[in-house]
Amino acid sequence: MNMYTGLARVARKTGYPVIEVPGWETRTRPQLMSDVRTITCHHTANGGATGDYPSYNTVLHGRGADLPGPLAQYGIGRSGTIYVFAAGSANHAGESLSVDYEKIHAIGIEAEAVGVPGTKGDWPEPQMDSYARLCRALIDEFGLKVSDVLGHKETCRPKGRKSDPDFNMDAFRRRVAAVNLGAKPAGATPPKEEDDVSFKDTHTVTDADVKAWGSKKVGDKVSYDEIVRFPPGVARLRRELTALIGAQNATIKVLADAIKAGGSLTAEQAQAASEAGARAALAELGDLLDGDNDTAPNGS
Repeated sequence: MNMYTGLARVARKTGYPVIEVPGWETRTRPQLMSDVRTITCHHTANGGATGDYPSYNTVLHGRGADLPGPLAQYGIGRSGTIYVFAAGSANHAGESLSVDYEKIHAIGIEAEAVGVPGTKGDWPEPQMDSYARLCRALIDEFGLKVSDVLGHKETCRPKGRKSDPDFNMDAFRRRVAAVNLGAKPAGATPPKEEDDVSFKDTHTVTDADVKAWGSKKVGDKVSYDEIVRFPPGVARLRRELTALIGAQNATIKVLADAIKAGGSLTAEQAQAASEAGARAALAELGDLLDGDNDTAPNGS
């Protein structure tokens, strides 16, 4: 196995946002992984640091020469966002009760938390839901059992050396067992409703809108229904097509007048008439598109 570059794909099965830390697909400790036998749960114990995942740099780079990074394959922020740090082994296990728990066989998850029972702000529901769903996805991916999900406090040697994570692991394993990855995540952000903006609402035309639409004036009121049906790019295209049609009509009129006056045309006369019509059409086109520029909305 050595490097498992499917970790981001597995994380996305949770339904929570996934951030792939640059370089994660080739990041590892020198001791390469041979297979996955354990999922080891941790908390960061990062004091009173605020934000979604303030332990980002520590998990990525480690804690100095004595404990270099990466310190886990995954991190989980307070929002439930999952950070993918490494595809190879990570320095998260330390001295363990079994070889199955060592870093060459264990995927580590460092969830952001102060780690003191009862701390306000620790373990919000989206984070716990994401944590359980990630463990479930990893179980499915590697053919493991729910009993293979262990806290660092359960795998460390000697017993009592570690206290993370500070929640009840038996209750957490029951939660992992009950996860349905096909169901909507508890902490998912609801999509914006289609009727958040009514098509009956109006927009006040700005100077930029005038340059885009051409036919509008600053201060005019435009309904969102009209904006949807005739956005600035479409309005400009309609004006250009109108001008081109006008160019064709001008050329045809010059040719028709010449035929009417002379009864017949030589090739030279037809060319001269076409050029005269084209000049008239270009003048009309310039008037229609006056004021347009490359900064019009929609890249028009």
